[in-house]
Amino acid sequence: MKKIISVVVLIGALIAVWLGASFYSARTTGNYITSLPDLYKQNESMHFKMIEHQQSVFSSTGKFEIRFPNLSPIFSDSPTVIGLVVQYNISNLLMLDSAGRFEWKLTGDDTIDPILKQLFGQGPTLFGKGQISYSGQRQSSIELSELLFKDADISLKMARLSGVTHWDNKKLNLKLHSDRLSARTDNASTDLRGMSMDIKLSDRMLGLGTYIVGIDEGSSDGSSFKEMKLTKTVSIENDRFNLLIAHTMKQFTSGKFKLSDLELDFSLRGWDKNSVMALSSISREIKDTGNLSSQERIKLSSALSDLLNKGFSIALPRVVATFNDGKLEGDINVDILKSDTNNIAFSSAQRLRANGQLSITGKGGLDKDLQATALMLGIAVKTPEGIKTSFELANGITKVNGKISNEKENLKFLDDMINSALKP
Repeated sequence: MKKIISVVVLIGALIAVWLGASFYSARTTGNYITSLPDLYKQNESMHFKMIEHQQSVFSSTGKFEIRFPNLSPIFSDSPTVIGLVVQYNISNLLMLDSAGRFEWKLTGDDTIDPILKQLFGQGPTLFGKGQISYSGQRQSSIELSELLFKDADISLKMARLSGVTHWDNKKLNLKLHSDRLSARTDNASTDLRGMSMDIKLSDRMLGLGTYIVGIDEGSSDGSSFKEMKLTKTVSIENDRFNLLIAHTMKQFTSGKFKLSDLELDFSLRGWDKNSVMALSSISREIKDTGNLSSQERIKLSSALSDLLNKGFSIALPRVVATFNDGKLEGDINVDILKSDTNNIAFSSAQRLRANGQLSITGKGGLDKDLQATALMLGIAVKTPEGIKTSFELANGITKVNGKISNEKENLKFLDDMINSALKP
């Protein structure tokens, strides 16, 4: 009998601990949701606003609004704030595989752009189900049934969208896929197939990580392409932002023009973090770009000056493509050198450095008449494989295919424009 009583007491104690832990988990989750507005107060890309939250012993329900201050409305007469409303239902009764389960639904609010309201506020709604792990990571499915939109000017149809996302307080992984998107107007039509998005962020507050968008094939009024992919990578090194955008395409055809195996990279390196954050903050605060207040001009001038004085680089580090039986290869790099003195006016001759090259090889690379013109004007030089052009700019002196030219007087126009923009 004592053993039975002991077992009953033990079971009762375990149930009490289980229910207590479930209650604690429910309170913790509820506190996290209601704290979202404060957590994202300094975030540059999105803001949260609680609308309602109801907490019971082991569950919670409610809704909040996500606003995107950096997104411009589609129509000029639309509200300046774009926002979406998320409704949720969370169960925090602890299970072996999760600390909680939830369902959510995303719709448009009453103040968003008319097109977004037609897409999300009427008809299809983005929704999903997920769970919260004991480590604090959340995961959820993402679903959107077939999306239809039509007005007097355009008709749009997107096949079912599906995906999955994982996130915690800092990281985010998101994968989405849709088989087809077609859009038609009176004058044009576009058809895209096999669309995917893969986002992996190590710091979602700063947007650090990799963004990949891919399309298997597409067509639009006489042109078509296959296997297009756009990869964007954002990182920080020694308080400097680095951005690399890599664009690849297996094949593109428009009329008689054919291009294949395109690789086009674009990079921004060494952008001062504090200057970029300041400029982003100022852009949100400025209400009328055509009529800045004196205080707004001072802030903007200071942030731009800091960005230029700390130096950065812009480049096309890789340009490769095969077209009409010819091949194009090249690269371009532009450096803004660091300034040791903040009070001196910007000088292109002292601070601007650039170099690059471009070569075209193969029989079908360039029309003979265009090739002869480029050689005659000195824009390019002949090589055994085709033609090539190269340039360098340093200290106001340019070298184009080995020919030297003093550009200091011509660069003064650029200096005047920059220094004018830097004035408070």
